[in-house]
Amino acid sequence: MSVASMKLDESVVNVCLAHQQCRHIGRTPSGECDWRWIYGVGVAVYESTEDLLDLRQRLSAVREGVLARTGIEDAPRMPGFRAHGWHATKDGPEFAEPLLNELDRGATYKGHVRYVTTKLPLNGTQKDQAFDSLFVELLRVLMPRYRSWEQIDIVFEADQSPLSRYEAIIEQARPVTKVAVSAEPKGDSGLAVADYLLYATLKYVARVMECCQVEGCDVPHHPADANSVDYSPDGVVELAGHLTGGDHALRMYKTFVRNMSSIIELPGVVGRISNC
Repeated sequence: MSVASMKLDESVVNVCLAHQQCRHIGRTPSGECDWRWIYGVGVAVYESTEDLLDLRQRLSAVREGVLARTGIEDAPRMPGFRAHGWHATKDGPEFAEPLLNELDRGATYKGHVRYVTTKLPLNGTQKDQAFDSLFVELLRVLMPRYRSWEQIDIVFEADQSPLSRYEAIIEQARPVTKVAVSAEPKGDSGLAVADYLLYATLKYVARVMECCQVEGCDVPHHPADANSVDYSPDGVVELAGHLTGGDHALRMYKTFVRNMSSIIELPGVVGRISNC
């Protein structure tokens, strides 16, 4: 039976256009801050059960290695990692790097991201509306590509939302084949890849926004994808742009760019959000 598995997640990144690496992010902005919020959804698509099982086995071994490491057993993040595995917005280098290093070796999946940028933060209801609209736009494009598959398993990373929220998203996206929809908590390796590829993409977009707001800048701002990325003669990913050297956002995105099939900003989503 041919089954395509789609693992989906949502996230938000806050960026200040007035200060690089703004120390007020996560706190109260100063009078000089000029903040933006980037709301995004992402998916890792596994086109065969074997691809997903292989990834799970590899990342399970990596996770066991992290748990067995000495020197980090008392890290504040360790209880959460032990219980739920990777979480891109919370993992420090000692947790993130083993995952990134393993994925650098290659993995078989396709990544897609849709996002919208706002000048004001969205409240809870508005945020759900934004994420739901982004999910619908993403799945409306993706699902027809798998019409010849016997089934699509669509798994959202669970929050406090009822399953009916995700079922409504699928209905609006108009499925063209049999779809099984569910929501799962953190811990699944397939979801961890979706979480990280989304966060890496949004952080890359945010860092480029921090570095340059010049209209007509001839340096690429939009993230490269698998079809447009450049490679050095020895096969190393090269990303042209404002980010250089050891920039963490650059390092993270390099891990995923070879698997990224599409990254699209959808500013029209703002018009569908109540009182926005």
